[in-house]
Formats: sequence, C-alpha cells, structure tokens
Amino acid sequence: MATAETKLNMKLLIDTKANKVLFAEVGKDCVDFLFHILSLPVGSVTKLLKEKGMVGCLSNLYQSVENLNDSYLKSMDIILKPE
Repeated sequence: MATAETKLNMKLLIDTKANKVLFAEVGKDCVDFLFHILSLPVGSVTKLLKEKGMVGCLSNLYQSVENLNDSYLKSMDIILKPE
C-alpha cells in the first residue's frame, strides 16, 4: 500500500519567556487543515466547553477564529456553528 506524504511549512515567532506564539506565517494548505479540524464535531464540543472555562490549544484556536475579520472567511458559521 502506497502512502502520500504532505508537508506543511510554518514560520513562527515565539516569545519563549511567555511561552506564546506571537506570529505565524503559514500557507493556504495549513490554514485549510486547521479550519477543517474546526469544522468537525470537535468544533461544537469546543464551543460548549469554552463556556465552562476550557483551556488549551483548541479553545485558543476557536477564539482566534471568533476574532477574525469577516473579510478572511466567506462563512464563519461552518467553523463556529457546525451541524
């Protein structure tokens, strides 16, 4: 069985003292992948758990999408309110 390998490239600016990513430069494939993850039912769970004080990368990613300007996405409802 043959397997295909896909590589995603990222350039990160990291504040090591605060342990935070300050800036990330990624290609369209990486952004599409992250948005695809959020369009799965995990997006619904993340939304529900966020109200209870969930911490972690999924919560941060969900909040980042909430804060995006409308000009970046045609429909945020696919990500923020998956069926």
